[in-house]
Amino acid sequence: MAIKYKWLTEQLRDLIQEYIQNGRNRLPAEQELCARYRVSRQTVRAALAVLEESQEIRRIKGSGSYITGLSDQESRNVIGVLIPDEQQYQYPAFVNNLRTALAAYGYTCKVFPTYGHQDQERQILQFLLKNPLRAILAEPVKSALPTLNTELYQMLLQKGTAVFFLGCAYPGLSQVPVLSGNPDYGASLLVQDLAAKGHTCIAGIFQMDDLRGHQHCQGFLNAMENQGLLVPDRNLGWFTTEDLDDFRQNRDIRFLQKFLEKLTADCTAIVCEDDFIAWLLWEKLSLSSSAPFMETQPSGSISQLALSAFNTSYLTASGLLRAATLTSPTHEPAQMAARMIADKLKGLPVSSQEVPLQLLPPK
Repeated sequence: MAIKYKWLTEQLRDLIQEYIQNGRNRLPAEQELCARYRVSRQTVRAALAVLEESQEIRRIKGSGSYITGLSDQESRNVIGVLIPDEQQYQYPAFVNNLRTALAAYGYTCKVFPTYGHQDQERQILQFLLKNPLRAILAEPVKSALPTLNTELYQMLLQKGTAVFFLGCAYPGLSQVPVLSGNPDYGASLLVQDLAAKGHTCIAGIFQMDDLRGHQHCQGFLNAMENQGLLVPDRNLGWFTTEDLDDFRQNRDIRFLQKFLEKLTADCTAIVCEDDFIAWLLWEKLSLSSSAPFMETQPSGSISQLALSAFNTSYLTASGLLRAATLTSPTHEPAQMAARMIADKLKGLPVSSQEVPLQLLPPK
């Protein structure tokens, strides 16, 4: 029996991977396994005991054996996380929360920084094709632009790597589950708040090379229309990843200066892609008391602009920025992401999830 149960253990490991790919969580009953593999019940129970001891399955008396998603090899219980930079902006808090949430399911995570560049993302994906992980959680890079990297994601899926996206999905990969906020609902919260405060001419600035920027812009336009308000073309601004790189490397904020210069004179508020852009407007363009990067002072009307943003980071939470922002329960996005990953690796069905949003008034 010793040789047979070891052989059966490996057969069941293959079956577990097949079940995970097909969205099945419960292994066949002992009697069915006996018939399928032509072994005794004693051999089946010995093999199941090995899988249970290595935490690959969980046996429930009277119910059956269920896939946990864990591997017997600790190095295989690693989840890849592709984000712009673990050390910048909103990502440190998210990664810390994700590590904690994944640990509760028995997983660790490894961060692969893309720095928001498609060539870096491609290098990471090529590495992962040679060194596949069980699952990856990726924030798409320049998702509104053409890219060859979607082919690499398809190849990872074909190799059995579970893929999840943060924020939005690449066109052509709509089958991949996404964790995101609802841009229409979020925009309605921001615009309704500004309209309730008497603002009728509201501008917006969004990220041109990111699909989320397009979704935020469309949500903003829809919300304005629902309020009976129009948005002149001059009051819509766009920026790119390269604009952000220019600021971080050279403190170049000309893209924001140009945006402010073209605003209509009656504009009193701006809805921003995120609170980093709002912070740049607040701190770097004299919407606050200091203006370290301004060559000239803006007009009085510009200095009184109200700001709103589609997210909340430490910039808002710490009081560095005065703006109305969208937020969600502190640990919820990371917990939702971890649960989606764990469920998929257990063989449970997983679909896209919306992070609950609420308005955080300015401090």
